[in-house]
Amino acid sequence: MSYAEVKFYSETLHMDTGIGVILPQEVHGIGVDDTVRLKEFYPVLWLLHGRSDDHTIWMRRTSIERYASPFGLMVVMPEVSFSRYLNMVHGPRYEDYLTIELPRLCKQLFPNMSTKREDNYIAGLSMGGGGAMWAGLHHPDRYGTICMLSTGGVAPLEGLWRKTGGGDLAYQKCSRSIYGVEDTDSLEGTEYDILKIIRDTARIHRHLPKVYHAMGTEDIRYPAAMKIKETFESIPGNPYDYEYHEGPGSHEWGFWDQWIKNFLNTVMRKGDD
Repeated sequence: MSYAEVKFYSETLHMDTGIGVILPQEVHGIGVDDTVRLKEFYPVLWLLHGRSDDHTIWMRRTSIERYASPFGLMVVMPEVSFSRYLNMVHGPRYEDYLTIELPRLCKQLFPNMSTKREDNYIAGLSMGGGGAMWAGLHHPDRYGTICMLSTGGVAPLEGLWRKTGGGDLAYQKCSRSIYGVEDTDSLEGTEYDILKIIRDTARIHRHLPKVYHAMGTEDIRYPAAMKIKETFESIPGNPYDYEYHEGPGSHEWGFWDQWIKNFLNTVMRKGDD
């Protein structure tokens, strides 16, 4: 595998930003499966970071490059600050950047990347898991599979786990910038309600992304994950081909490293069948 850092000016964000990109190679060095037969157009994993992180974090804290290698998988890791991957009420339009501008730019820079929806996977941890769900459900024509790990920071479910009473000023400030309100639980039934989006997308769209969901049993966000799980499982016929997994772990990198590996081993091997 090779790794590239790309810096550029985003017309959508109106500022410079950057991405990290893992690119497949047929032959590798010591300690990695030696030879990989590459497809003409590489499948792509759009891999999203959490609220406190940036585009370098997956490379620094996990073995994502090694996990992607056997599958000839290209991995794109963008940077979006604390935006939750949404078009912010008071800030840049990160959803448009992630789902429209960035794929177009990456195709120009890396012409061997596939644009087929079944070859495009979107995944993330914590805020990035919510972002993967948001982008994948709003753009089911672009992504064949969504993977969300340890997701909890989504409206209107944060009251299930986050301490309330005005103590989390950073959360309130972020919420004002993103949604225009301080209390995300007040967004139930609105365009930001993730449970409503899950149901509405299934009702409106014929072709839906598959959904892979993993949560640590010691994660304080576990109650929010259960609400998401209940909503997916309540839809008759399981149109998302939804699968839920859980295991020991809290909100930490040991869990995410293991479960991004499990996700790739599951979905990429299915794709080869």
